[in-house]
Amino acid sequence: MELTPMQLDILQELINIGVGRAAGMLNRMVSTHIQLQVPELVVLSSKEFCSRYGTRGKEIFSAVQLTFSGHFSGLSALIFPPESASRLVNIILGNSVVSEAEAEAMRVETLQEVGNIVLNGVMGSIGNILKENIVFSTPDYVEERFEQLVFFGEHGESGAMVLMARTQFTIKDHLIEGEVLILFSLASFDTLLAAIDTLGAS
Repeated sequence: MELTPMQLDILQELINIGVGRAAGMLNRMVSTHIQLQVPELVVLSSKEFCSRYGTRGKEIFSAVQLTFSGHFSGLSALIFPPESASRLVNIILGNSVVSEAEAEAMRVETLQEVGNIVLNGVMGSIGNILKENIVFSTPDYVEERFEQLVFFGEHGESGAMVLMARTQFTIKDHLIEGEVLILFSLASFDTLLAAIDTLGAS
């Protein structure tokens, strides 16, 4: 499915607005200034996505997943390579002296909260600007192989479309990269594009 330049521009702007909102919320949550940027946005079919990123199959990633429903339905996820996840947590929490069990609980809680803020910021902006109601689930934190994170259950259907935004967290001169993935069913993606076309024509 080929998107028009206008559709891609509006999608990029929606993501940037959502990421900007998330950065503001993260800065209020922690005492450290966090800057978020999305230098790259691609839209792929599930088949194209698997072909492009199939080499990641055996790597273990940290991810926060949030399912959504309403006029658009699907799965959103914020995914980090393990070393990026660890750096992000260490910078946000500092060098707290805690037990191993407490450290793991704090790691999961921190990543879950960051993921929840980023994903709600992005999806909330898409819903608000396009005037579409979106209902969110409670976020889940998982560590799994890449394809297990992204393609499972109904969201693994061959007709799914994947919106992938490479996300850069800049914190205290550290650059941490993650990815925001949003999987839409084909019908939901058509609804999304129709709403974008309406916005572009207004």
